[in-house]
Amino acid sequence: MIQFFMARLTLRPLRPWLIGLVFGFAIVLGIGSWNSPGTAQTVSAGTIAEVLDGSEVFIQNNQARVGDTANRGQNVRTGSARAQVNFNTGAVARLSSNSSLTVGQCAQLQRGVLLVNGAVNGCTGSVTAGVRGTTYLMEVDDDGREQVKVLEGEVTVTKNESGGIVTSPDSTAPEATSDEPESVVLKAGEKVSTQEGDRLSDIEQITADEFQDILLGELFDGFLQLLPGLSRIQSSFQQLYPNIPFPLDSSGLPIPGPSIPSTPSIPGFPF
Repeated sequence: MIQFFMARLTLRPLRPWLIGLVFGFAIVLGIGSWNSPGTAQTVSAGTIAEVLDGSEVFIQNNQARVGDTANRGQNVRTGSARAQVNFNTGAVARLSSNSSLTVGQCAQLQRGVLLVNGAVNGCTGSVTAGVRGTTYLMEVDDDGREQVKVLEGEVTVTKNESGGIVTSPDSTAPEATSDEPESVVLKAGEKVSTQEGDRLSDIEQITADEFQDILLGELFDGFLQLLPGLSRIQSSFQQLYPNIPFPLDSSGLPIPGPSIPSTPSIPGFPF
């Protein structure tokens, strides 16, 4: 259609308003063809971007190195090491030690702790988390207890049919009815837990100590690649705990505490 308009323009004198109309129409068509930035995308691959604390990172039980890619349906597992995985969606995930993740329609956590930031759905055997511009944690312990903790942004957490929970970045939870799954909305600084066969727990506040432990723990400490959205995490922390300094600097490194001067030794008296 754009070619038709341009052909007509060549047959008669150009009018400024008509030129503007044609090019404006072309821009609208182009914008309409782009993906909405708020739309979560399907995960089809994850590339190992960083490995810390050893080399025990595996894809399908084969030793993995930085730059190796896990495709859809493949498993990424850590032993004593930790890893950052960059997904094809542009999202970032970090795995703690002793964690297991399968790349699929979501990033499926079988055990351990997963930090998610960006356009990727994270899930466990009974939990799915879809976010964009939100940073949150998913945990599965040895007893099958699952938790979702939101560091910044907002996540809707919904029990799925198998008894787990599904989370999404929608700001409004579905209206509860007897035919609809149980659902809650978590805001920054909130968490919820469940396990198969149980209802969602009451929403709990993440304490300042707990938030700081996360920021100084396995999912942040030592990583060289800056986590996207760290500034939003900092803003969230400062709003939640205004009297407590944010423990990381702009590069994601811990801020050292004030040094305590040593007490000079007093020479003893000879006897």
